[in-house]
Amino acid sequence: MDRTVSALTACTDRVDVDALLIRPDGLVALASPGGQGLDATTLVRVLGTWFGPRA
Repeated sequence: MDRTVSALTACTDRVDVDALLIRPDGLVALASPGGQGLDATTLVRVLGTWFGPRA
């Protein structure tokens, strides 16, 4: 199983979301509300939920 995570930066006129984690099947696994940012602890937790524990 490929456990690669790609990060892309995009600009949008939407101000209600700062970051999205989108699964390979297109479903949104995480949406970080606008103005709150996405801290490393939250990202590691969400990625662990999706990919399993770190090796």
